[in-house]
Amino acid sequence: MIFGVDTGNKMMKTDHFIFHSGIKVKEQRILNGEEGICFKGVNYIENSQRITYLQDKTTDDRFYILTLLGIAKELEKEKIGGKGVIPVTLLVGLPPGDYGRQKRRFQEYFWRQGKTVHFLYKNRPYQITYTDVRVYMQAYSAYLLIANRLRLIQYSKVLIIDIGGFTVDYLMVRYGVVQPTQIDSIPEGIITLYKRINAGIRQHFNLHLDETDIDNILFKRNTQYPEKVLRRTFEIAKDYLVELLGSFLELGIDIRTTVAVFVGGGSILLTDLIEEVWVRYNSQYYIVDDPQANVKGFKKQYLAELAGSEKM
Repeated sequence: MIFGVDTGNKMMKTDHFIFHSGIKVKEQRILNGEEGICFKGVNYIENSQRITYLQDKTTDDRFYILTLLGIAKELEKEKIGGKGVIPVTLLVGLPPGDYGRQKRRFQEYFWRQGKTVHFLYKNRPYQITYTDVRVYMQAYSAYLLIANRLRLIQYSKVLIIDIGGFTVDYLMVRYGVVQPTQIDSIPEGIITLYKRINAGIRQHFNLHLDETDIDNILFKRNTQYPEKVLRRTFEIAKDYLVELLGSFLELGIDIRTTVAVFVGGGSILLTDLIEEVWVRYNSQYYIVDDPQANVKGFKKQYLAELAGSEKM
C-alpha cells in the first residue's frame, strides 16, 4: 500500500482525509468505533487544539502518531486490516527551507529500521511495516501536480508560494528547474494571521475569535458577528497579505515579472483577497484550490521514480 501524508502544522492531509494536527492522551481505553488510536499502550484521540509549532517535528512522537492515525483512516476506508502485517510505502514532505538539512532525519523518524508497528485504531488491531519511506519537497510537489496542465515549464520564472500553518514556503522554478538559491520558508503563515486578527478584534470590540471563527468569516460563511467585525477581519487579513507579498521584493524576487502559483490551505482561505490585492502587480497567477495537492504530488513523484527504475 502506498500512502502520502502531509504533516502540516495546522492540518494533517492524506489522500482522503483532512484532520487537525492535534492529539491528546485519553486515560480510558479507546472504545469500539471511537475515533482514536492506541500506540505502545497509550490511548490518543484527535484534538482540534493543534500542536504548538515545532521547527523539528522529530522532537517527539506526536507527528509520528498523527501520521499513523492518517494511515489507519486510509486502511479502514480501503477495508484493509485483520491478521497479518500490512506493507506500507510512506510518502511524506518537508518545507523547502528544511528539506536539505532534515530529509534524512525525517525519513529515519518514520522508518525506525522497518520494524513492525502494532497499534489499535477504533479498538481494532493493525500491524504495518514501512517497506519504504520517501521524503519530498512540499510546494514543489504541488507544482508538479499542475505543471503540465498549466504548461508552467515554458516560463522563465515561476514562484511557488505555499501559505501554510506556521510558515510561508516559497521556491523559484525556471523552465521546470528548481533554483536552489531561491528556496526558503518565512515564519509568517496563517497562524500569524489568526493572532493578528484575534488581537485586533479583541482590542476594538472586546471579542475573542478562535481559529474556526476566523476561517468561517474569511470563507464568508454565515456567522453571528456584526458587519463591523467582519469588515475589520478582512481589513487585517488584507494588510497581512499586502505585507507578505511585499516581502518578496526584499528577498530579491519581483513578483511583477514572475508567474505566481499559490498552494496550501492558507492560499485557499485567502483566495478572494489574493484576487483583490494582485491587481496592483498586473502579472499572471494561479491558486491551486486543493488542500491535498502536496499529497497527490508526493504520489506522482513516487510513481514516476518507480517507472524510471523499472526501465533501467
